[in-house]
Amino acid sequence: MNPNQPTPNQPPVPNPTPGGYTPQPGPQPTPQPATPQPPSAYAPAAPPSVYDPNYLDSIAPPPAQQKFLSGTFGKLFWVLIGLFVLAVSLIIAFSGGDNTADLQQVAVRLDNFSKTAKTVQKNLKSNNLSATNSNFQIWLTGNKAAAEDLLTQGGVKKTDYSKSMVASEKKLADDLDAKFEDARLSARLNRVYASTMASETEKIINLLNTMSKKSKSAKIRDFAKNAATNLKSIQESFDKFVDDGN
Repeated sequence: MNPNQPTPNQPPVPNPTPGGYTPQPGPQPTPQPATPQPPSAYAPAAPPSVYDPNYLDSIAPPPAQQKFLSGTFGKLFWVLIGLFVLAVSLIIAFSGGDNTADLQQVAVRLDNFSKTAKTVQKNLKSNNLSATNSNFQIWLTGNKAAAEDLLTQGGVKKTDYSKSMVASEKKLADDLDAKFEDARLSARLNRVYASTMASETEKIINLLNTMSKKSKSAKIRDFAKNAATNLKSIQESFDKFVDDGN
């Protein structure tokens, strides 16, 4: 039996090298665990867990945002804008002394004349003149209210009226009251009142006609035109008065 032949379960013995030296097997290197490789930027991401409650929200498209001016709120918004524009337009159309100076004067004059006509009415001795003056009072009352209403719509208060104009109109009314009182005392009231009012109503008509042509407001123009037309017959009645009394 060859002594160099390995027996079963015995590692083979290396053949001796020249010189009688037999090399011994060296220590075997300890196997190292594999170093994990960093994930590649191009590697596909792992799918989210099916148990993630936010997964469906993350892949669902965002809900559509409602428009600010849509629906009932939008309709209400535009209605309010329309009302605001209308209010501003009315204020611009009516407010300001330059735009309503004539209308203010008419309103003040008609107010003063209403008081004068009422005072004189009870002292008139002519039936014809008394009837004409009654119609004049009705015209004064209605158109004074209409003029003041237009000024109120435009945001013009009585405290906004021209102070110099109000003072001038007050002086005119006071002078007329004094004139008619003197005529009453001298038994000439019918003739003096008729001739004076024929002249004063003509002045009012001229003022209204100017307003109907030059005013920037359609409402003021319409008011002035209608008022002047209705006053014309009363002015003619004063002008054509024939004294049938004292």
